[in-house]
Amino acid sequence: MELLSKDIELQYCATEEGTYKALYGLNSTPDMGGDPDKVDVTNFKDSIKRYIKGIKDPGDLDFGFYYNSDDDNPNVTEEMVGASYSTLRAFDKAGTSVWFKLIYPDKTGYKWRGGVSVKRSAASVNTAIQFTLRTTCETDLEDITVE
Repeated sequence: MELLSKDIELQYCATEEGTYKALYGLNSTPDMGGDPDKVDVTNFKDSIKRYIKGIKDPGDLDFGFYYNSDDDNPNVTEEMVGASYSTLRAFDKAGTSVWFKLIYPDKTGYKWRGGVSVKRSAASVNTAIQFTLRTTCETDLEDITVE
């Protein structure tokens, strides 16, 4: 069965085993995972190039958000609204790494610890204000399933 991207959630926590909180306003996610580098191991006896798998690099993970100051959605509490930008910006300013969970609608996803960088997106007339969270992995991307 195909899945709709509705209800994808990015959560954060200061510690790996603590209580994770959802970040409100998420509207785009990056490719998750990474291809291993291709390491050349060709020697003088080889008639074709040979390679082995190297280290994976997940790259920078960029998540898009809408910046909200209030919301009339009944599923959204005032605590959630507007807090995503200010919370992530505080981590960025402090140079704090945090734990993240990206959870898909089928309850699978990834967990990792990463550095935080936040920037506001360009704006133009009659557009919603957005910002980007860039996280750089400090741990492996761990496959998870949540209940």
